[in-house]
Amino acid sequence: MDFKKIEETFKEYVDEFDFSNEKISLKYYHTLEVANISLEVAKRLHLSVEDQDLARLIGYLHDIGRFEQVEKTNTFKDTIMDHADNGVRVLFDLGLIRKFITDTEYDNIIKIAVRNHNKLKIIDEASDREKLFANIIRDSDKIDIFRVRKEEYSNEFIMQPSDIVVDTFRRGKSINLRDIKNKSDSILCVLAFIFDMNYQASLDVLREKGYYVNLLNSIKVSDENKNLFNELKDIVLKKLNGNKEDIC
Repeated sequence: MDFKKIEETFKEYVDEFDFSNEKISLKYYHTLEVANISLEVAKRLHLSVEDQDLARLIGYLHDIGRFEQVEKTNTFKDTIMDHADNGVRVLFDLGLIRKFITDTEYDNIIKIAVRNHNKLKIIDEASDREKLFANIIRDSDKIDIFRVRKEEYSNEFIMQPSDIVVDTFRRGKSINLRDIKNKSDSILCVLAFIFDMNYQASLDVLREKGYYVNLLNSIKVSDENKNLFNELKDIVLKKLNGNKEDIC
């Protein structure tokens, strides 16, 4: 794959949007990081060079639907406009994918990876190979989201989190966006991403970069929520540093 062309095509597409909007610039740099992380995870999974390139390409493409989402809604709320579904539309219905790569061999893998990278789970109908690349981008996206969340957001665990969110977190499950009612719920939703990491290689990258611990340490916790937060913090640190048999 011609990554000079891929990088230029991505930059040309994003340049159509207003870079003075911090949400646009945030997602531009996030995409570059995710592409690099995807390549690193693929290498650690000992994939072929061809598959490493495919994982990296999907990193460039995974959030392509974000830019139009921001332009039209000025939010990252997928409840208003699902950026993954929109990404598939932009790439395949509007034909942008052919500017990145002329070969159609990987189209279905790319389509499934992009569409499913933000969903609670990958569609059951996906093949093992399709799930491999969907899992890589899901992991890589989450790794950099931990960095972005720490650097770009005010992280507060001050309001009382919702019972359903706390219960889901304690069970080590991903949190449904529909259950988020306040900032504390939002924090737990992001922290719970760690329960949906698919590969030990991904956890190793996350641990080495320090993004997760940095995020934990950045959270402002109210006195009333300290005991609860410490309990939930212990759960996720055990996952980050725990038994490697728990994950592929």
